[in-house]
Amino acid sequence: MGILQAALIGLAALIITPGYFFYFDVTPKVAVVLLGTAAALIWSAFSQGGSGAKVRWFAILVALQTLSLALSTALSARPALSLTGTNWRRYGALVQATVLIFAWLVAWHTAGQPHRIRTILRTVAATGAAAALYGIAQFFGWDPFLPAAAYRVGEGVWTIVRPPGTLGYVSYFATWLLFTIFLSLTLARMETSPAWRQIGYAAAALALIAMLLTGTRAALLGLAVGACVWLFRNGFRIPRNWLLAAAGSGVALAAFYVSPAGQPLRSRVRWFVEDPWGGARPHLWRDSFTMFLHRPAAGYGPETFTAEFPRFQSLELARAYPDFVHESPHNIFLDAAVAQGVPGLLILCCLLALGFRTANAGLAAALAAGIVAQQFTVFTLPTALITFTTIALAASESRASLRLPKLVFLPATLLLYAAIRLMVSDHALALTQKSLAAADEASATAHYAHYQSWRLPGASADLWYSRASLTLAQKTANPAVRFQALIQAAGAGVRATETAEDSGNAWYSLAVLYAAQNDAANTAKCLRAAAATNPNWFKPHWTLARLLRMQGRLPEAQREAAIAVRCDGGKNAEVSRTLAEIRAGQP
Repeated sequence: MGILQAALIGLAALIITPGYFFYFDVTPKVAVVLLGTAAALIWSAFSQGGSGAKVRWFAILVALQTLSLALSTALSARPALSLTGTNWRRYGALVQATVLIFAWLVAWHTAGQPHRIRTILRTVAATGAAAALYGIAQFFGWDPFLPAAAYRVGEGVWTIVRPPGTLGYVSYFATWLLFTIFLSLTLARMETSPAWRQIGYAAAALALIAMLLTGTRAALLGLAVGACVWLFRNGFRIPRNWLLAAAGSGVALAAFYVSPAGQPLRSRVRWFVEDPWGGARPHLWRDSFTMFLHRPAAGYGPETFTAEFPRFQSLELARAYPDFVHESPHNIFLDAAVAQGVPGLLILCCLLALGFRTANAGLAAALAAGIVAQQFTVFTLPTALITFTTIALAASESRASLRLPKLVFLPATLLLYAAIRLMVSDHALALTQKSLAAADEASATAHYAHYQSWRLPGASADLWYSRASLTLAQKTANPAVRFQALIQAAGAGVRATETAEDSGNAWYSLAVLYAAQNDAANTAKCLRAAAATNPNWFKPHWTLARLLRMQGRLPEAQREAAIAVRCDGGKNAEVSRTLAEIRAGQP
């Protein structure tokens, strides 16, 4: 089972499937973890693993966290969404519990077995090195899988490159690389094979280079804290060859920074200076904490942040970022608090404390670095998996015979069922996208119906499908295709107001659809619904003001335009211009 567990960890980091799945950097990772954990559960019913005080405490905390997730999901305003998760990360209660169960199986299987721990660490080093090489290649402009424009920001000499590797976004990639650095060094210290010892050092070096090239401040801070923990746990003893390597690396990094190839890094430093506080995060953390205080006992349910946060978003945050959707609190502790309340937050803290208390120097450094870096991001499946696996390895030092009951077949079957539905539905969605791109509306309709019949309850692609169908209707010259596309856009648009993660956006999108059909009454109705759902978003107020102005209802138009100006924060000149024109009495 050790090889299975190691392979699952590696695949969760590396696998992406552009072209086959619609959510190509999320769905395959989730499917692999669901399938792999199901297989590990079945395997565990026919084998023996370890137990002991640390493993038992880990099992108790996993059970308590799973219970907390179930309770928060049951009390959620959108239980199905909390169970299966949002489209952007699929980290609902089902996947969170699966990650925790998998981590416990790692602790159970590796308890008192150093060679099994080495198997896990070898996989982390090998896959981390592969991911690091891919990230380095992305930085220098070579990417056979993803469009480089997706992770390049700015223009000219101020363009910065934020390689996401295989983890979808640069910050999650940088966090994974942090764990790779310290876990690879841990492997090098405990390895009996000289070859694997060298691979451990090489993987740590590659991960460090790739992490620095991401230009992620949270990861740099995590690296510094992790290094301090490593030194403290080792009695501040630094081998001479490590000092020489560090000095040489510093010189090489400085030379690269001032070279022409280092221009993106210099541009990133310029962004640091211009935005020292990390954009919206300080306001977002404050508003997220306010949100938590309104429901501290059980939270709002996993993965409901996008839907619930607009009611707590301050005018100050809205004015600073007037047209931005906040998908998470950008902090693992706030995320747990908002989703599960005080119980979930406390159990997460206990899990991390257990791992840190029982870990050796390398594992403690990895955990410390990961915890610090994830004060600026939330868990995604790969980062959660590596975090809890590190805790599992730290807790797996005792040994006693323990066989799991055959009841594990029941959750294994559930995970297999969820994985199959997720993969079939997501592939159908990818086929829908290809059909729409080819203006084949009939095929798109059939594929989307297949998606609808197979998708898991909760998050839906209705909002995307409605917009994509409307785009096709506006571009095609074929009247029959246009008529069918409009029907599909309308149906999906109406459903999206119930199924979309961001209902305010869904109502606004439906208003645009009605406006394209010159249906003023329904356009106004949808704009008011969007404004009610997301009261500090300027766009529905502004659009409604323009509609009321066209209808000659100037007092109402002026009131909505004034709200739009207040929420926009002066970011869009046309919003202020609309108010000025209405006040001047211009029709």
